[in-house]
Amino acid sequence: MLTADEIVYLAVLMLPFILIPTAIGWYRHHPRLGALAALNILGLVFFGVGWVLALIWAVTEPGQPSGPQQD
Repeated sequence: MLTADEIVYLAVLMLPFILIPTAIGWYRHHPRLGALAALNILGLVFFGVGWVLALIWAVTEPGQPSGPQQD
């Protein structure tokens, strides 16, 4: 069984890894950084699915059209 001190140490060590999508969004000046951070943090509650979605959202180019280019 983990002690309270060990749980705190583990949480502090995991925090940088947990916040990777938010850090990427902040570095890339993501236009919806608040929503990205919320998805990042709240997504951990749902078995990490939100964390993965936040990571994908953070690395995609914001504002770029996804369809074929028409001139």
